[in-house]
Amino acid sequence: MKSNILLMSKTTDKDFAKTEPSERKKQLIKSRLHPRNKHRERYNFNQLISSSPDLAQHVKPNRYGDESIDFSDPKAVLALNKALLKHYYGIISWDIPDGYLCPPIPGRADYIHHIAELLAQHNFGKIPTGKNIKCLDIGVGANCVYPIIGNHEYGWSFIGSDIDAVSLDSAQKIVDSNPTLSNNVELRYQ
Repeated sequence: MKSNILLMSKTTDKDFAKTEPSERKKQLIKSRLHPRNKHRERYNFNQLISSSPDLAQHVKPNRYGDESIDFSDPKAVLALNKALLKHYYGIISWDIPDGYLCPPIPGRADYIHHIAELLAQHNFGKIPTGKNIKCLDIGVGANCVYPIIGNHEYGWSFIGSDIDAVSLDSAQKIVDSNPTLSNNVELRYQ
């Protein structure tokens, strides 16, 4: 899986590998992500592990010597998502069944921020916030990620629908396990 991280200076992989880790951190930013996206900078694994200790077993140096995870390992990606959701979005409990989509949180947050921008265009330039903004997530999936991010970032309420009973059961467990979601997310079988 390729990263969305872009080099801010013109360096080759060789030059980059020779650069001190602290300097590499300054050179990298996920500049294609929305300016309000909390995931624009490299992951701070110390903070994420502090929020979710299970992530520690998956964090290892990459080829540049920087902390990372193996993004081809589903368990590592799941542990990273749990840590991101807990650390940035206050989600106490989040899990999905084996074989179900474990989406990249930064990209999903980006969609929510762009939707907020679209809504602002029709609200005198101001992003509408609060539970009176009702969103419909068709295909909420087992992960319930859009309602989690949209509710946390903007206070929006959500109706999530899906055709898969296992997905809805998983999403309902997430909603029921997190008090911030319980009055703001309603799930329906489509």
